[in-house]
Amino acid sequence: MGIGFRSNGPIIWAHGGSQLAIDAMRDVVSRIKLIESSVTYVLTAPLTAEAEANDIKILQDSEAQSGIDFLTKYSPDLCLWIDESISSPLFSLINRFSIPVVLVNAKIGMLPSRTWVWRKTAARQAVRSVSFALIETAEDASNLSSFGLPRKSMAVLGPLNAGIVPPNCDDTERDHIAEVLMSRPTWFAQGVPEEELELVLETFILAQRSAHRMLLILDTPNADPNEVKALCETYKLNVSTRFEEGEPDTSTQVFLTDDKVFEDGLWYRLAALSYMGGSFSDGNVSNPMIPAALGSAIIHGPVLSAFSNSYMRLRLKGATFQIDSEAMFAQVMGKLMAPDECAELASNGWGVVSEGAGAIDQIVEVSLQKLGFGD
Repeated sequence: MGIGFRSNGPIIWAHGGSQLAIDAMRDVVSRIKLIESSVTYVLTAPLTAEAEANDIKILQDSEAQSGIDFLTKYSPDLCLWIDESISSPLFSLINRFSIPVVLVNAKIGMLPSRTWVWRKTAARQAVRSVSFALIETAEDASNLSSFGLPRKSMAVLGPLNAGIVPPNCDDTERDHIAEVLMSRPTWFAQGVPEEELELVLETFILAQRSAHRMLLILDTPNADPNEVKALCETYKLNVSTRFEEGEPDTSTQVFLTDDKVFEDGLWYRLAALSYMGGSFSDGNVSNPMIPAALGSAIIHGPVLSAFSNSYMRLRLKGATFQIDSEAMFAQVMGKLMAPDECAELASNGWGVVSEGAGAIDQIVEVSLQKLGFGD
């Protein structure tokens, strides 16, 4: 969890210089928390990273006092410096506060200076607090070595891609509901805002023409569930709910989730296809790496304000399908519900999730070691 005070357990300060770094450090700290629950963390980024999430604190290089205040308040036990320059003024404060640092694909380069001797001295000062460096290239290793960091304190990480820790579910219940569904084509409309409700329901009705016995699992976290149920009934749809019937039956066409209980892990596992709600309205979409990790093919509209880097990664690898207009929605749904279409998207999605796992695991392992956990 993020913190607003000095906790009793060790604190990790993770600073990311890009959206990719921010996604990766979220993944790293969540995995560390699963292994060592006493660890807390705080996430920061420069303004240039364009981080808009509530869990990210902006720290500007130009505002030295805010950096001093931040480090005085949190007194972190370890800093993860990810995809950001070591020549920044903020990084120089780390030495002043004697915080051990793990560099992760940091921007090394040569430090600006007046003379070679001054440059070398400044570089050695810059890496004084670095206890380990996970680097992208051999050139970075050479630069750090020339700055005085021992080779034994470096390892090549390669390109950094964030993975995901998917939510769990009750496997027995999942198997039971899957048996009830009897291989019915199922799609999960996740995080659907009120302004998209009619679009989703009308799309479902039209898509049923080419995918008979289709089931829609509908998640509407900010809507009144009774009003959603009433709306479904005006479309003459057979509705069941998680908070009343508990599970769909063979006649259920729309199944409403319970927004008081987070069960996305269950619904993603049951659904061959998942629509990311918000992508036809405000763009406040959920992390697509979660359904990708759980084997659900992903579709979305054109508006992606949140997790845009993750959506781009998936799309470039053929792991999502973007629906460019509301008019296309039903047509695309009917086609993509075909088992072979879903399977290809889901397989590509799993490939994207997997490619970042090794690097993230390595960062987690080094971080835990530097905090005194493990070997």
